[in-house]
This record gives sequence, C-alpha cells and structure tokens, in this order.
Amino acid sequence: MSRQLISSGAKWETEVGYSRAVRTGSQIFVSGTTAVDGRSRVVGEGDIRAQAKHIFGIIEESLQKAGACLEDVVRTRMFVTDIADAEAIGQVHGEVFGRIRPATTLVEVRSLIDPRLRVEIEAEAVAGSGGADAVILAGGNSKRMGRKKSQIRMGCHTLLGHARAAVVDAGLNPRVIAVDLQPGLGPLGGILTALQSVKHSRVLFVGCDMPFLSGELIKAFLAGSTGGVGPMFTQHERGVGFPFVLSCADLALVEKQIDRGVLSLQRLSKRLKARMWQPPEEREWELFNINTPADLVEARRLQKGRRID
Repeated sequence: MSRQLISSGAKWETEVGYSRAVRTGSQIFVSGTTAVDGRSRVVGEGDIRAQAKHIFGIIEESLQKAGACLEDVVRTRMFVTDIADAEAIGQVHGEVFGRIRPATTLVEVRSLIDPRLRVEIEAEAVAGSGGADAVILAGGNSKRMGRKKSQIRMGCHTLLGHARAAVVDAGLNPRVIAVDLQPGLGPLGGILTALQSVKHSRVLFVGCDMPFLSGELIKAFLAGSTGGVGPMFTQHERGVGFPFVLSCADLALVEKQIDRGVLSLQRLSKRLKARMWQPPEEREWELFNINTPADLVEARRLQKGRRID
C-alpha cells in the first residue's frame, strides 16, 4: 500500500521526525496541530477561538494536499490546557464540522509544548467518504441545437431527467443550475454560479446532454478523483469534459479565466493543472453527448439499440 507524507514546512517536522499528515490508502492521519504559523510564531495568544480556527485551517490545507477535504474527516481529538475552554472550542468545532459530525474527543492536559498554546487538535479522514455536492449544468440555449437541450425528450425522460436519475443513482442529491448569475459565459458561467453558492468543499459537475451517463460511472469517477490531489476532468475523444470535479478553492482561478475572457473548459483544465480520468473502454459510450440535431438522431438510435428508457 502506498504511503504519502504531507509536510507543512514546520522546523519541528524534520527535527523530531514526523509528518503533518500521512496518507495510506484512503486513510489520512493529521498530526496533533497547534496554532503556530510558518515562522514558528504562536497565533492568537490568549484567544482559544483564534487558535482553534488557525488549527482547523492548517488541517484543511493538509487534507487538500492529501487529496481529501474537511467533509472526509471521521474523527477529531482536541487537547486543551483548561477544560473551562470546552464551550468555546466546542463552538468553533461546531462551526467547522456542524454538518459533518465526526467522532470526537475533548480532554484536558497538563500543558502543551509552549505555555502560550491553549489547544492542540488532530484529525483522521477517509478520502471520498464525505461525498460531494452534485451540480447539473443546464443553463442557456444551445446555438447548434436551436433550443434548450435540457428539455429535449429521449424515451420516458428529458435529457435533464436522465442526468438527474444518474446522479441520484450515484447516491448524490443533484442541484440544477438552469440560470447562470452571469449569462453568456458558457459552462464557466454555470461553474461560477455553483462555486459561489455550494456548501461542500468538493463539487461534482455533470452536463445535461449525456443521456447514457450512469450512476455507476459517476461513482467510478468520484472514486478515481479521491485517489489523487486536485481537480479532475474526464478525457473524451475530442478533449476534456463532463463529469469533472472541482474544489471550492478553485473559484478564484475560474473568476480569473472569466475576467480574461477565456471560457473554454479545455483551457480551464490546463490552468488548473487538472488530472485526467479515462473511463473503462467498455463504458466509454456512456460519455456520448448531444450537441447537434445529428447527435440527437444518433443518440436515439443508440437508445433503441441498447433498449434504454
């Protein structure tokens, strides 16, 4: 089993011989973390809440380097030098993990390595266990189709209905972006709208024009996305496309691309230095997407041939 070591650059890591976090398989273990900055200075002296917030920021960054996020945390342990701080530290923990609700422990200890430090926190996570927010991009009219693709019917469902069913089958609750906050930006408009309002750190994006996409393929994609670090796009015959997964932290770069008028998914994936995912060869047909009337004719032919509702 592979072993990934994560460093925060603290001098103690090399002197003492430990890592800020260690990933083995899908499990990530974050060392006991205190409120110390990159120059080994204590942050928030005398303020338990400030120290706890700084620590959770370090833990989140360490998880991101390990290919995980806060939602993947399954256990935390908190060590305070004064149990009277229990309520304050509990409030900060609740602000971070109120929806996630990992197992946790809070104990009082005699002292920490520096008397100015009031709390030390460690965490354990399982990459991918926290799921993702699932977004279906369905905004705008298609120039090549001459109408909204989401409303086109194939069999018993619209194209949007097929996308919804696939996301639900993957065990996720789909959110449809039908109106972009800034219209005329193509898919980046939907991405911008989603990243500005999602609650999860990890966001799965699905298009509304892929009638053969299945929940099984989505689950396989998500499993692959948590096996490494950073955004991941699906490799298609003509480039990259749906499904893809981004982090809320990618919002700033998406905004920069829009400001520069660079609205291509291909360019976005390159700018993000995204990983590429290739589906199993026997399931590549599920990536068929509809952009033109001719594509729709071909999709209906495939649907009939494969007896798909």
